Amino acid sequence: MRRAASAASGPEPAPADGSTTETHAIRRYLLPSETCAIAVRRHWAIIIGPLAVTVFGVAFLALLLWYFTPANLIVKYGVWPVGTGLLLWCSGHILTWRNDYFIVTDKRIILATGLIGRRVNMLPLTQVTDMSYRRSPGGRLLGHGTFVMESAGQDQPLREVEFVPRPDAVYLKVCDQLFGPNVD
Repeated sequence: MRRAASAASGPEPAPADGSTTETHAIRRYLLPSETCAIAVRRHWAIIIGPLAVTVFGVAFLALLLWYFTPANLIVKYGVWPVGTGLLLWCSGHILTWRNDYFIVTDKRIILATGLIGRRVNMLPLTQVTDMSYRRSPGGRLLGHGTFVMESAGQDQPLREVEFVPRPDAVYLKVCDQLFGPNVD
């Protein structure tokens, strides 16, 4: 019942294979006349750094607690706020990643980032003069890449988009939007 009401409320984006199904989070960035070609969350590798820092930090704090038994009150009571801070910091990165989307429509390329302070960068497809992507050895191993877009001599905030998942498929989909049969 709820799904039928949702479909009647406006245009439903049609993400490509393997893209995110969270259309409610994406729909707010689309114009009524736009069709979503692909909408993906940035690759999970973007949170490897914060996760590693948190895991090693908490392990180090646990060693401090174990080594400096209850005799040292500074360590005993100082470890908990630092550990809590690390966990909150890592949680913030994970929540931010969960809310970041790379969206390609039939008219625009959109990158929506941020959790508390939301930033939405947009580049019309008509202004894209050159596009490439690169994959580091780690990116090839994990399945992500960096897109580089050039625009008619302008400096735009959407020049580089890092941690794009399945870059080969996304690149082909963007090229299809740029040079496909429906292009005016």
